[in-house]
Amino acid sequence: MAAETCGHHHHWSGWRIGGGSQFVPLKIMHTNGGGAARSLSLDLSPAKWAPLVFLFLLLIDGALFAASATTDTILPGEGISGNETLVSRSGGFELGFFSPGPGIHYFLGVRFRNMGHSPTFWLGDRVVITDLSAASLEIFADSLYIKQNGASLRCMPSPGGNVSSAAVAVLLDNGNLVVRDQGNSSLVLWQSFDYPSDALLPGARLGLDKDTGKNVSLTFKSFSHNGSLSVDANRRNGFVLTTDGHANRGTFPAWMVSSQDNGSSLLLSHTEGPNSTEFLQFHLGQVSLMRYSEPDHAANGTGGWVARWSFPSDCKSGGFFCGDFGACTGSGKCGCVDGFTPSYPIEWGLGYFANGCSRSIPLSCESGGQTEHDDSFAPLDKLQGLPYNAQDEVAGTDEDCRAACRRKCYCIAYSYGHGCKLW
Repeated sequence: MAAETCGHHHHWSGWRIGGGSQFVPLKIMHTNGGGAARSLSLDLSPAKWAPLVFLFLLLIDGALFAASATTDTILPGEGISGNETLVSRSGGFELGFFSPGPGIHYFLGVRFRNMGHSPTFWLGDRVVITDLSAASLEIFADSLYIKQNGASLRCMPSPGGNVSSAAVAVLLDNGNLVVRDQGNSSLVLWQSFDYPSDALLPGARLGLDKDTGKNVSLTFKSFSHNGSLSVDANRRNGFVLTTDGHANRGTFPAWMVSSQDNGSSLLLSHTEGPNSTEFLQFHLGQVSLMRYSEPDHAANGTGGWVARWSFPSDCKSGGFFCGDFGACTGSGKCGCVDGFTPSYPIEWGLGYFANGCSRSIPLSCESGGQTEHDDSFAPLDKLQGLPYNAQDEVAGTDEDCRAACRRKCYCIAYSYGHGCKLW
């Protein structure tokens, strides 16, 4: 096996909808816009074949169990394949290639092992794995490699240093994957806690690590939106939550974090002892401390993941993000503007609104005039502002501006106050 090296007031505006019109108070924020099947038939006498059947099932069970590694360590020159997982010594965490959902590619991540629907803590920038059977995670010299079909897709290099021997990768009991000197376990060369995606486990750091120089933040990236969560070193336990360039400042409770290095970094605490199951989750426009409790079947199955603390606490707070075509209601909960429904109802029910709402009835121009309704507009007021990237249109009246929007199938909203603007 060969060694490798790394290398700004407006009168009102309206959303264009399918169907009737309705007044909708709204609060939004700025946006930037194979194999063949085989079978085996056996005619078995139970008394005669019971030992064989038992042995056969036992062997199958052993083969299935082998998909989870019996060790927490990847030794030099070794690795795990795409359908294997590395398990922490306590058995609480496993690392492997997981998929966010059906029909989606695989990515390297860590999750709670003995939990039916565990969240996955992705490792930094997600490397796409299209063929799980051809994927592997291997260690050479002092670096980790993500491979597919033998080709390196990503290298997690160490910063260099006095490595007395080859390096090993170990999945710790707190869910942190570390690469360390095999001869000196205190010498950590690389760790996954320095490269989080949108979540943080207890024991992980947010902010600047003066030992490594790594400044850790949480991020959210999508096709149309992006956000980040970082430490505000000028305020005790302070943080900055940014959504599409708009900053919202908050403060973590003292029971939730501990300040390190004069406030330049914050360490996420175990708020109810080391056996509690919780993590910090960053969604676009909101950060929450999530805690897990076992479902109580005597109480209609209540349990699972709940938010113990959130910022902002509701959508009436500045900077909250209800997603595309989302609106903040009087109760402080996100809703959809008239003519739209949640794009992903399950996510919406869990309080995750970043994917917003989708049109429930298509516009007539989108259906080639085959709809049984005329397009109409719903007036909206109480806006925090208007979206970016407006197209200016020459129009003398509100009706002219409305007609201009109706003529353009791409137009979903217009505003007439200081000129005619289309989106």
